[in-house]
Amino acid sequence: MTLGPLAAFFVGICLAVMLLGGRRRGYGPWLLAGAMLGIGFTLRTQARLEALTSRYDNTTVRLVASVEEVREGYTRLNVRARLRVESVRGQEASFCCWCDNLPACEAGDRIEGIFTLESPGQEDRPGRYADEIVFLADYSQQFACLGEAEGFRAWSARLQQTLSDALCKDMEGDEAGALAAMVVGDRNRISTELNSAYRAAGLSHVLVVSGMHVTILCGMGLPALWDMKRWLTAGQKLALLLPDKLGFKLYRRFGVRLAQMQLRPARPMEGCFSRRRVWALRLRALGPVALAVLLTGITGFTPSVLRAAAAVAIGAFGVWVMAPADAMTSLALAGLGMSAFNSYAVCDVGFELSYAAVMGTLAGAALARRRTQRLNDRPAFRREGMGQAPLIQRAALRLARAVWTTGCISLCASAATFPVLVLRGMSTSPYALISGVAVLWVVQPMMILGILAALTGLVPALYPVYHLLAMGAGALARLLNAWVEMVSQWPGAQMAFDSRYAAAVSLILMGLCYLAYQGRVRARFWVPALVLAAAVGIGGAVVLSRDVVQVALVGSTQTPSVILTQNGQTVVLYRGGSSGRTAVEGWLESHGLSQPCLLVDLRSEPSRVTRPEADRVILASGLGDYATYRGQRGDMKVEVLCLPQGRAALVTVGRWRLAAVNGTFELAQTMEVDWLLASPSDPSAFRWEGVLALKEYDWMDPDTPRASGLLLRPGGGVRVRQ
Repeated sequence: MTLGPLAAFFVGICLAVMLLGGRRRGYGPWLLAGAMLGIGFTLRTQARLEALTSRYDNTTVRLVASVEEVREGYTRLNVRARLRVESVRGQEASFCCWCDNLPACEAGDRIEGIFTLESPGQEDRPGRYADEIVFLADYSQQFACLGEAEGFRAWSARLQQTLSDALCKDMEGDEAGALAAMVVGDRNRISTELNSAYRAAGLSHVLVVSGMHVTILCGMGLPALWDMKRWLTAGQKLALLLPDKLGFKLYRRFGVRLAQMQLRPARPMEGCFSRRRVWALRLRALGPVALAVLLTGITGFTPSVLRAAAAVAIGAFGVWVMAPADAMTSLALAGLGMSAFNSYAVCDVGFELSYAAVMGTLAGAALARRRTQRLNDRPAFRREGMGQAPLIQRAALRLARAVWTTGCISLCASAATFPVLVLRGMSTSPYALISGVAVLWVVQPMMILGILAALTGLVPALYPVYHLLAMGAGALARLLNAWVEMVSQWPGAQMAFDSRYAAAVSLILMGLCYLAYQGRVRARFWVPALVLAAAVGIGGAVVLSRDVVQVALVGSTQTPSVILTQNGQTVVLYRGGSSGRTAVEGWLESHGLSQPCLLVDLRSEPSRVTRPEADRVILASGLGDYATYRGQRGDMKVEVLCLPQGRAALVTVGRWRLAAVNGTFELAQTMEVDWLLASPSDPSAFRWEGVLALKEYDWMDPDTPRASGLLLRPGGGVRVRQ
C-alpha cells in the first residue's frame, strides 16, 4: 500500500532534479536508476516473503536448523535463539526464525525439533524482516542436537562465543558485559540495569557493534589507506605506470577529478612506484576488508555492520583503482547492495541510525573544517605567527580545536539520529551530546585493548600479556560505566516524544542549521538560537504529551499483549505466547520505561517464567469464576471479568472504553465499547466502533478498518496509529 506513493515521491524528486537542477541535473538519471532498483528489490523481497508466509504460517512442522545466535532464556533449561532453517518436513528450505523457548543449546549447533511457525505482528514485521526473521517459532517437542552446524555463519557464531569467553575469563559483572558487547557483540553478559543506564546516557549505540566499531577495527589495521590525499597521490602514480592514456582515463572515470575539486592539489610526483609497490598497496587494502567480513560474521550480520563493511569494501576498491571513495556514493552503494538481498534491511533501526550518524558526522566535520579555516586565515593564527608562539599557547590552541571538532561531530551526529529515534517511537537522551564529547574518546583504546585481550586470551602461554591488556580494557570499561551510571541519574535522562510532532520539530531545527550554514552565520549566534529553539520544541512536546494515554499491541498475532502508558505509569494486559515477554520488555525498554506498575495476566494457565516482572501482578485465573477485579493507575481504570472458559479486561480512560478478550467469553447482553483490543478469541460479547489488531482474524469483517495503536486524551480526543 505504501510502495506506490513512496515510488512516486522518489520519481518526482528525480524528475525535479533533471528539469530544475541546473548544473546538477546530471544527478537526476542516477537518482532515478537508484529509485527503480530499490523498487525492483522491494518487489522481489515481498514476493519471496509472501510465498514463505502462505506456505508455513500457522503450521506445526519438523525443522532442521542451525543456531546462529543465542541469548539468555527465562529459565536455565531454555534459551532464546535465532535459527537458520535448513529443511522443513524433510524438504530443503532457507529462511530464519526466532524462538524464545528453545531447549538449552549453543550458537553453532545443528538442531532438530517440532515447532509451530507464526508470522510476526504487523507493527513488529519490518524490524523482524530486516534481521531476515520470517517467522516466530514456538518449540513443541522432540528436540535433538545433531552436532555442530557447517558454514561460515555457524563457524563465526562459535568463534564469537570463544572470543567472548577468552576476553572475560578474568572479568565479571558490568565490566565484562560492556566489553563483550563492544568487542565481539555478545550481549548475553549485559544486565538490564546497565543497558537502561547506557540508553539514559545517550550511549546505547556504543554497546551495539556498528559502523563506528568497524571503522575503529579496520582503521587500526591500516590507517594510511583511509587518507584521501594519499589515495589521490597513489592514483597519480599508478596512472603513470599504465600504458598510453588508459591510466588517465581510468583515473578520471572513478572520480579523482571530483576529489581534486574538494582537496588541495597533491604534491608533485617524486620518483615512480614499481609494479611490486603497486601490488603491495593493493594487497594491503584487502586486510581491512577481511577484518570487516570477520567482524560482520562474529556479530551476526546485522544491517548496521553490513553497511559499514560494504563501505570498507568500496574504500578498498578505491585503493585498487587508486581513486578516493566518495562518502555519499559509498553510502548509496552500500544501501543498494544490501537491499538487493533483503529490501527490509533499510527498516532496521541500527541501519537507520548508522546512516544518520554518518551523515551527521560528515556535516560536523565540514562545519569544523570551516571554523578551522577561518581561524587559520586570521593573521594572529597563521602558521608563521603560531610557530613563534609559546608552547603552552600552541598546545591550548590545538586542544581547543580538538574539542571544537569533537563537539561539532557529536552535535551533528546526535541531531541527525534524533529524528530516527523519535520517528521509530524510541526514547532519546538529552545528554547524548555531553556524553559523546566527554567519553567517546575512551571507545577506541577500549576496543583496541579488548580485541588484543580476546586474541591473547586464546593462547595460555600469553596469559601475562592478556592480563595486562585486560586490566587496561577493564579500567576504561569501569570509567565508561561510571559515567553512564552517573548521567542516568540526572533528571529527564530518557524522553519519548510523539512521532509527528518530533518530526516537525526536527525538520525545523535542520532547516535552521542549513540556513545558518549557507548564510555563514557565526557560531556564537546560531548555536544559542538553535539550543533555544530545541528547548522550546522539547518543552512543548512535554506539555502536549502530559496525561496522554498511549495504547499499543505487541507480541505475536495469535497472543498479542496490550500496553497502556500514561506519564511513566504502565499497565499491561498480558496474553502470553512464546514471544510475548520479549515483545513487552523490548517495547518498554525502547520507550525508556521501567517495569509495569500493573500487569493483568489473562491466560488460563499462567506461568511465572514467561511473564514479565511488574510491581503488581493480577492473575485472572486465580480470581475464580464469575469474579471481578477493579484497579486504577492514573486515569487508566482496569476491570477484569472472569468466566469459566474465558476472561475479559475493560479499560476506561476518560470517556473512552476499551476491551480485550482471552478465551471463550460470553455475556447475556452485548456490551458497547469504543475500541476492541483484538485477538483470535471471539469478541461477540462486545459491540465496538474501532478495532486494534495485528492481523485480520477469522471473526473479522474483511472491510473492517484496523489500527495497531492509539493516543487517547482523557478529556477527549483520539489519534489512531496504523
